[in-house]
Amino acid sequence: MRKWPYCGVVCLCCAACNVGPDYKSSAVYSPQTVDAELNIKLAHSVPQNWYKKLNDERLEQLIAAGLRYNTDIKTALSRIEQARATLQTDRAAYLPQINGQGSYNYQKADNNVGTAVTARYYKAGFDASWELDLWGKGRRQTEADAATLSAMQYNLEDARLSVAAEIASDYISLLQNVENLRFARHNQKLQQEIFDSVNSKYKNGLSDEMAYEQSAFLLENTKAQISAYQTQIENYKNALAVLIGVLPSKIDIDESRRSPLFAANSADYRQQILHLPANIVRLRPDVAAAEENLIAQNALVGKAVAELYPDVSISGLWGFAAQKTDNLFNSSNKQYGYEPLVTLPLLDWNRLQNNVRLQKYIRDEALLNYKQTVLNALSEIKNASYAYLETLASNKHKLSALHNMQKTVRLAQDKYNNGLIEFSDVLSTQQNLISAQENYVAGRADEWQNLIAYYKAVAAPISSN
Repeated sequence: MRKWPYCGVVCLCCAACNVGPDYKSSAVYSPQTVDAELNIKLAHSVPQNWYKKLNDERLEQLIAAGLRYNTDIKTALSRIEQARATLQTDRAAYLPQINGQGSYNYQKADNNVGTAVTARYYKAGFDASWELDLWGKGRRQTEADAATLSAMQYNLEDARLSVAAEIASDYISLLQNVENLRFARHNQKLQQEIFDSVNSKYKNGLSDEMAYEQSAFLLENTKAQISAYQTQIENYKNALAVLIGVLPSKIDIDESRRSPLFAANSADYRQQILHLPANIVRLRPDVAAAEENLIAQNALVGKAVAELYPDVSISGLWGFAAQKTDNLFNSSNKQYGYEPLVTLPLLDWNRLQNNVRLQKYIRDEALLNYKQTVLNALSEIKNASYAYLETLASNKHKLSALHNMQKTVRLAQDKYNNGLIEFSDVLSTQQNLISAQENYVAGRADEWQNLIAYYKAVAAPISSN
């Protein structure tokens, strides 16, 4: 007869099942629809070290340091370890638990209540408990924890991509100010020559005071611009230090060494745009993380459903009890017992049912978040690719305009020196040159910023190496 309880337990374990909904892939848009939307021409995935394609050694060094020291990345790593520990903790909750115990009890009755009695009891042994996961409550929690761990891993990959892109973006902004500073210093030399010429004519009565003041204004204004550019360069150095996770003094960038990114003939990446692998959006770490969060929440719906069913647990005790320690472990002092327990919620004022509804609503929200993440990914890829192609076309015109203004300034200067035009014409050409220079540098910076945004949107996740 004693075998029947054990047989019953075995049968219950064999009959254990997972209640609640199983996850089914939530492809809110088919891969074919996404590929058609992006007009994808199939190719290999964009490499994870996309920044090496830019051929700037300093940028590679900055990103390598950022991937090693950035605090956001370290935080993401910490969250992975937290998720892994949570998974192991919840997984162990539905395994048999065994505890060792030992106790000593001393009792002495009050003399006023009768004969004083002194008693001592010693106990040693083990107690065990096991909550049977018949309906999958524990398995659903483990499923949710595993999906959360996967989401944290994807978040780490997304953080690495974001950090690399942000470092590259700030580096481009720094170079933009370095280029503007280079042009401004060249302009200062030219404007100093103009001022010296105007000053000489003014002293000799060959030029009026207005020309003198205008030439002085142009020179002083350029000096003020140089100071502003130097301030911006320092600001971006500090911003890079924050991104990398080091002190600003550790950022060593030689401003006198011109970056190949702003050289006259830089690389053209048009042929790579939209030559991507199929299903590129689903491969993005932010999209994958959003789906893992959806999987986790779907599992929590199943856990909530399982809580509607009876809980079955078994507890037992085995050990020894005696009034003296010298005979505590004699077989005559052995004690044991076991207790099967079934609990069923009968009156909880619909608390469990409402929890099921709550978890379903949270799952619906996770599905909407997943859909929005897919839409955002599509938008980022399309915007960045379109912006890059348009910036390339625009920059050709800006470069031509810059060359035209450089020639115009030289011609105007020669004509002024020969007394053929007024100084106001020279001033106008100088101002147009400054505007053309800034437009060209800004266009080149936009070109690289858009390419960086494109790579961030489509690149493979960056490994820890």
